[in-house]
Amino acid sequence: MPTTPSRGIPPTALPSRETSAPPRGHAVQFYDDPSFLTAQVTDHVASGLALARAALVIATLAHRSAMRDALVRRGFKVDELIASGRLTLLDAQATLESLCVRGVPDHDRFMAVIGAALDGAVLSGNGGVHAYGEMVALLWDRGQRDAAYRLEALWDEIALTRAFSLICGYPMSGFAERSDGPSFARVMEGHGEVLPAESYARLTEPGERLRVVAGLQQAAAALETESAVRIRADQKLRLRESELADFLENAAVGVHQVDAEGLIVWANQSELRMLGYDADEYIGHSIIEFYVDPSQATEILRRLTSGQSLDDEAARLRAKDGSERHVLIHSNGYWENGRFLYTRCFTRDITERVRLEEDLRAKVAELRDLDRRKDEFLAMLGHELRNPLAPVATAVQLALLHEDDPSRVRRSLELVDRQIRQMTRLIDDLLDVSRITRGTVELREENVQLSAIVQSAIETARPLIDERGHRLTVDLPSTPALLFVDPARIEQVLANLLNNAAKYTDLGGQIHLSARVENGVAISVNDNGPGLPPDLRDHIFDLFVQGADSAARSRGGLGIGLTLVRRLVELHAGSVTAHSDGPGKGSEFVVKLPAGRLRTASSPTAPAAFLDDAATALRVLVVDDNVDAANSLAELLRDLGHSVRVAHDGPSAIDLVLRLRPQLVLLDIGLPEMDGYAVARHLRRQGVSSTLVALTGYGEARHRRLALDAGFDEHVTKPVDLRRLQALLKPLPLN
Repeated sequence: MPTTPSRGIPPTALPSRETSAPPRGHAVQFYDDPSFLTAQVTDHVASGLALARAALVIATLAHRSAMRDALVRRGFKVDELIASGRLTLLDAQATLESLCVRGVPDHDRFMAVIGAALDGAVLSGNGGVHAYGEMVALLWDRGQRDAAYRLEALWDEIALTRAFSLICGYPMSGFAERSDGPSFARVMEGHGEVLPAESYARLTEPGERLRVVAGLQQAAAALETESAVRIRADQKLRLRESELADFLENAAVGVHQVDAEGLIVWANQSELRMLGYDADEYIGHSIIEFYVDPSQATEILRRLTSGQSLDDEAARLRAKDGSERHVLIHSNGYWENGRFLYTRCFTRDITERVRLEEDLRAKVAELRDLDRRKDEFLAMLGHELRNPLAPVATAVQLALLHEDDPSRVRRSLELVDRQIRQMTRLIDDLLDVSRITRGTVELREENVQLSAIVQSAIETARPLIDERGHRLTVDLPSTPALLFVDPARIEQVLANLLNNAAKYTDLGGQIHLSARVENGVAISVNDNGPGLPPDLRDHIFDLFVQGADSAARSRGGLGIGLTLVRRLVELHAGSVTAHSDGPGKGSEFVVKLPAGRLRTASSPTAPAAFLDDAATALRVLVVDDNVDAANSLAELLRDLGHSVRVAHDGPSAIDLVLRLRPQLVLLDIGLPEMDGYAVARHLRRQGVSSTLVALTGYGEARHRRLALDAGFDEHVTKPVDLRRLQALLKPLPLN
């Protein structure tokens, strides 16, 4: 049989190979390269086979194949050796599994399996067995070091009753860390012989070995120095970790960790403050408990445990006080050795932002609705402004055609007057809504009889009521009610309600106005018209709101009258409500003024009467750059018996005033070159005492203040009607 070559390995590097006694010993072979291990084990096995002994190899498939090939190259007939039982090759993994119970080598199984293998080998050979075991290396590679120690101890125990020489192999890579030092020492202590790795074992000269030992001593010293540096680095690392933990604990954003089962394992102070929980009320509980939508929490956990990440995931969490917090979650999982440990979740509170976004969306929807209603309003405004122009144009043509027929001319002029009043009222309503919206309306409150206000409102609305053939009934308290209000504004409220009823009630309908005094004043206007649908009832007082597109809308209106009613009533600390039993059952609008608006009167106060048409002849100057407007007004004043002159610019007006000293100057503001304010200031500086009236299309409070500051006595918006004009003329003294 072939002999075993030495391959330069010293005799002391392998267990004893005496031929007279069975081999005994438990050696450990360290190695860097698996090929070195294969060569060493092959030498060990070959030496036993050369002495007619048996061999037992428990190795991985790769190592068994390499040793088999090496033995063949040395001249051994491996198949015959295996067949005779002198060479036994076992798989390390399969053998290890047969020895273990719940991953730990079992004593009885080891003694049965390994004992049988050794006994069979001994019977086939010439006493004793040369063995190699790789099972401890497998356990060590898995990190099961205690199991490896136990397996080594079982080999030592079975050596007490069996004759064999055993080599166990450990790769040096299994001891690469400084922390592996105690484990390395324990492995060496557990073996009778330690065989160093190839970097030392292949050295044959003593001098070479001493140099290697010296080098190892130097490396050990360097390692000690490195260890000291590493200790300091570890101390810094622990400090940084402590600082990081403190930073996370006190970070402004919420942070928490959730394990694979959904339990909260940690949460910082911001997370707890955001939701209002104490630590023991939150940590240790299932995260699902705190989600408004539990299914979302379950899905988030599924995604994270499957390796996905979350970026700004929107969610709603339930706070301790029952409120909902809107959050954005950024999270991923922390894994070790392929096992999910916990999530790392950053929770940002966006509740306020969500509320602002909701408010913004609501505001956008509101603006979109207002824009739609504005478009409808503009279309209706064009319709409403054109409507009076058509009959006016027709009336003018009729008057020109029948100028010799006074009755025809008078009817035409009456038609023009009615249409002008309608346009004037429309424009006044628009301006009033604008003033009220900006808070620039000034109430001019005084004591006035309720009956007087109602009478004036009916006079204003009478033309439309009569035109549509309605029957109006009025029911007022038997005892006169004295109110402290702005009479013009309350009259405007009632006139708008009467006009609204007249406009939307079918021809020949019924309108009823009633008032009662009971803890204040309640004034009701109801009709038997089409009524109000439920969806319109709550919005009927909103700006530009009208009924749905139908024949009723063709009756005109801009959707501002009722808005004006509500705003004017609220300025008087009152309220207005709309009632209807449904379509076809009419409508009722009720205005309520508080008790504080009532006054006690010792005797009834008669309503103010208009001034007589005839007035004492006055000297009047009309100033307007619109020639037609100036001349027509002058002609009207002359028809009333006054002496009138006309000017079309500021300098001409000043010249005429200083020469003629008129008692009344009707002065337009928008004059070229020198406006009406400048003219008034100049006249007052000249000591002119004439009554100055600003006649202008600008009717806001600030324009009134500008006029009074410039020296005007009155501020009147265009067009001025005859009654207002008579009121301006009547009280003036003669100069």
